[in-house]
Amino acid sequence: MFDVWKLFGLGFTFILSNYLFIIFFYFIKKIYGSKKSIKEILPFLGIAFLFLFGGISYIFANLFDYFQWHYEIKILIHFRLHSILYFASIASCIFVYEYVIKKTKYLLTIYILIGLIANFIVYTYEALNFLLNLFLGSAIPILLILQYVVFVRPTSGMLKRRMYISLVGLISAGVGSALRNYFINEFLGYYIFSIGTSIVIIGLLLMAYGFSAFSTLTDLKWKDKLYQLYVVTENGICLYAHSFENNLPITNSELLATGFSGIQKLLSEILKTKEALRIIEYKNLKILIDFGPNIVFLLVISEQSAFLFYKLKEFSEKFSNFFKDLLKNWQGNTEIFTPTKSLIQSIFELNL
Repeated sequence: MFDVWKLFGLGFTFILSNYLFIIFFYFIKKIYGSKKSIKEILPFLGIAFLFLFGGISYIFANLFDYFQWHYEIKILIHFRLHSILYFASIASCIFVYEYVIKKTKYLLTIYILIGLIANFIVYTYEALNFLLNLFLGSAIPILLILQYVVFVRPTSGMLKRRMYISLVGLISAGVGSALRNYFINEFLGYYIFSIGTSIVIIGLLLMAYGFSAFSTLTDLKWKDKLYQLYVVTENGICLYAHSFENNLPITNSELLATGFSGIQKLLSEILKTKEALRIIEYKNLKILIDFGPNIVFLLVISEQSAFLFYKLKEFSEKFSNFFKDLLKNWQGNTEIFTPTKSLIQSIFELNL
């Protein structure tokens, strides 16, 4: 006869497994159709396989627990496959961190893979469980440190907040996994198993939400993608232009050299069709577009970035609020927009 909490535990694990598959397909969809190079999408494949291997792993964990709790037999192959796939999941995650940081020579990934290989030469449940707990116990602190060093510390603004959310998610997933431990459940009760599984689900949800902020992990170096910024009226008059290469305003006499006339023509066509386009390709560049009250904000970048669109949105809102009174009665003097330089340096975190 099933303990009700064991039944809940199996149900929550089933939900967890399916949820991991959903996240896997989300990241595959994010990769699918991308024009980015293999080098750029490889980290996303690592994250996707983290969730794929995790999802399959929990299927075998559920099978093992079902036969153990209902028939009081331990089918070792189920636990072995759970453990192997769990190791593969952790290895995928650590690989992503080491791929980005490029300083550890993949030693941590190799360490986890050694644990994975050890699963093939261990022949008892107790030894497999000990192996899993040993490597998991050492992997979680490593993952937390890498998460902070690779993703939290170098970022800022919205991206930093999302990376902190991922960090909290990773901590939650680690705590939840620990609460699913057989010995803890035997001592405290199997309601802890259900609680732990629920915490894992919440933690992985937070991790997926955090990482979804990236268009590509090159967003960690988003400043390198910046090229030019234009603030333009709907009839094509440039109110302010900035070059990120030189970290200086672009003067009216320099606009022609920057290719602004071509951008003007593109903008004119967009406004004629009244399409709410947010990104267009121009030569080998991309132009992010945001519309304000009678003003269009154009951010020219070298590579698509969801994070930079967030930055453009932040800039357009602050510009519109800062100059709203002046814009109502603007007589054509562009000198009044000189304070825009400080606004750009603040939002795009440029050195003065």
